[in-house]
Amino acid sequence: MGLTIYQKSVYLIIFNATMISRSVGKNIRAGESVKDFKVRVFQEIEKLIDKLEEGKLTEKDIIDAIESLVNEFGISFGQAQKPINVILKYHFYLNLFLRKRRKDNMMKMKKILHCPIDSITLKKLGKRGISLTKIDKEKYLEFQREIENRCNTRIEFDTQWDERHLREEGIL
Repeated sequence: MGLTIYQKSVYLIIFNATMISRSVGKNIRAGESVKDFKVRVFQEIEKLIDKLEEGKLTEKDIIDAIESLVNEFGISFGQAQKPINVILKYHFYLNLFLRKRRKDNMMKMKKILHCPIDSITLKKLGKRGISLTKIDKEKYLEFQREIENRCNTRIEFDTQWDERHLREEGIL
């Protein structure tokens, strides 16, 4: 399938808005660049989105994509998960949910998606002062389980912040 040029453009804006490039740039393995990282993120995203669109995405697929970035670039699990999870969340809402595909399949996919972990999410979990650079796979999965215990789906935990932020800005 692949992403359209318009989707890639929007997702690059979203990627840049996550501010992860600065963090990755400081911690990336020698010989690799932030540009290399972006290219690989988009390769992983395209594979994940194809599976999401087919209704075949699994949690293991998400974890494997994150681990691939961790292993290739020598960054933390916390850093690698951010662009993957943010872009998957927005793709779900902008492309799949709006098209109102089969409701049962959409709920299945929505339950598989992970909440993007960042300082705001960590603060909501009562985990202040934890840097994404210090989050390994075990800690990441612990946070996802905690989020899952608080919401019907993990991405709703992040969506609550989106709604509050839009209200504060007077947009919603």
